[in-house]
Amino acid sequence: MLAISSHPSQRPVARIALLVPVFLVILAVGFAYSKGVTGKLFYDDLSFLAPLETIDSREDAWEFVTSGQGGPLGRPIALLSFLPHADDWPENSQEARWVNVGIHLVNGALIFLLGWMVLQLRNTQTLWRGYWIALFAYALWMAMPLLASTSLITVQRWTGLATCWGLMGLVVFVAGYFLQAPRPRLALTLQASGLGLFTLLALYTKESGALFPIYALVIDAVLLAHLQAPRYVRWLRRGTLLLGLLALLYYLSPLYRDWFAFSSFRGWSSFDRLLTEGQILWQYLYMAFLPQPTAFGPFHDNVTLAEGWLIPTLSWGAFLALTLAAFLIRKRSPWPLFALLWFFTGHLIESTVIQLELMFEHRNYLAVYGFCLALAALAWQAKGIWSRLAPALLTLYILLIGATLYATTSIWGKPLEAAENWAQRYPDSPRAVMHLSRAYYEALGNPSYSLRALDRYADQCDGCTDLHLQAMLYACTTEGPQSIQQRFDQVLHSAKTARRSISLMDGLYPLYDLIQQDQCKPLTFQDAHRLTKILLDNPNYQHKSYTTHVLFHAANFAKEQGDFDTAFSYLSRAESLMPEIMPILLMQVHFLMDADRPQEALDAIERRRDVVHKNPYMTDQALDDLVQMVREGRKPSMEKGVQADEAHRPDPVL
Repeated sequence: MLAISSHPSQRPVARIALLVPVFLVILAVGFAYSKGVTGKLFYDDLSFLAPLETIDSREDAWEFVTSGQGGPLGRPIALLSFLPHADDWPENSQEARWVNVGIHLVNGALIFLLGWMVLQLRNTQTLWRGYWIALFAYALWMAMPLLASTSLITVQRWTGLATCWGLMGLVVFVAGYFLQAPRPRLALTLQASGLGLFTLLALYTKESGALFPIYALVIDAVLLAHLQAPRYVRWLRRGTLLLGLLALLYYLSPLYRDWFAFSSFRGWSSFDRLLTEGQILWQYLYMAFLPQPTAFGPFHDNVTLAEGWLIPTLSWGAFLALTLAAFLIRKRSPWPLFALLWFFTGHLIESTVIQLELMFEHRNYLAVYGFCLALAALAWQAKGIWSRLAPALLTLYILLIGATLYATTSIWGKPLEAAENWAQRYPDSPRAVMHLSRAYYEALGNPSYSLRALDRYADQCDGCTDLHLQAMLYACTTEGPQSIQQRFDQVLHSAKTARRSISLMDGLYPLYDLIQQDQCKPLTFQDAHRLTKILLDNPNYQHKSYTTHVLFHAANFAKEQGDFDTAFSYLSRAESLMPEIMPILLMQVHFLMDADRPQEALDAIERRRDVVHKNPYMTDQALDDLVQMVREGRKPSMEKGVQADEAHRPDPVL
């Protein structure tokens, strides 16, 4: 398939020689990534992979694989791939990242194969040039620091593994073109079955797997449209791929979703997000091709909406102008159009109108390959004096990118150094600062360093009440009552305008424990209750997920004050908002059993029968177990109610 009779690669020695540069790139990139696998687990790793610690049976494993909260489809194939790490999790997380790196190296090999096949189909007269173009594009893509987070954030295996399935599908799809002339029906069958199967596998690994038929459409329409085939084959293939594109565009369009509806959960509308993403796409390209080692990290919660119309208009206008120009010159050179359409395809789901966080580096994992292939093609197709100079300059550029990757992964592999770098570069990122405070505590075992870091950055971050609260929690063990009271007053003051933050709500759990153990004098449960009441009045916490979480804490604090009526009121309100949340039910049953009201506890359980399976933790079996417990006069453990579970967290990611 990859060889033509006149090509030297027909000779066995020549074929082996062609693989040597490919393996050298794999070895070099693998060595660079080896410096980064010694890093840490991050926020999404901790939330999505925490159940690995408690897997002791096949039933536990099945629940872990089938109850994923990472996306609409649950991503069971990705979760299945983590089961081998369950025995010693999280101590063996480094092994998990090594698997991620291995997937990246396999993806690189598939990228090379895909590029070389496409280039052979485009021009069989310049096979050597096609080999070098594919090799240089592959080396550039493999070495990009922008892609490092996909492998070094452990849970992002779902991005790398979904890409692996999708690339296999694209390889089979492109292979079908080699059979198109002699056996068109077989070619079409091969393309449909291969792309369909691997797209399905990619979808159940991560939902962005839906993009691979659109990648295939870009290849077919831009690079391989010149290939001869029966008309029915061309129309059937392209028509099917176009239907996939139209279905996704409809899903994203104002016909399906309200672009202008304000999301109290995110704090913006879909249209606001779309305007902002144009600027972010340019930032991705800058980070991809003009990288700095310290610019890459797992924390981008400091990114905010674009203000006004000027920047969004210029950002999207520039993309539109470039795409139009690329379309006009497509017959002279299809590479600019291919690069842009491939890039837009990669960002079609995660960088448009779906209400996700604004920015993550891993969204570029496959999207930037189009630019890599276009850059390599333009360099190797240069004329005149540039015919030798351009490939040489591209070689130097790839080596520079590789050195930057090594510097980047070296930072990631040193947890404390990485945490300091990220907090210093992004002082207005609460996640980065919280990560630094934990890194200090874990590395040094002394909360004073963590406290200094939080104090240093908290005042620079407007609305970062979570940082103020975390600083106060550390102060409970290091400072006196007067200082603790002053810090808590600061928390109360900033809570009125606090930004949305799961960290803030999670900080209420240790606050409860410290007050209960009388280790945070002079604070009482009444003080903690005041904080939750302020958050309930904060406009940023009006989305039902955030409100339910705060009501959960408010009920717990009210109950500790002996105010059962208020506690029940909070729980009833939480039930009306999100009846499927299991911790709310557990707390209701516990409180009602404390108050000797078992029939009301049974009624609360039965009301949940209508919402069974809206939440993987809310099952008929779980409700039956609760009923049995109440009838036996036993109370459910408050440990299950007080701990944050996945269903209680309002922050699934893509």
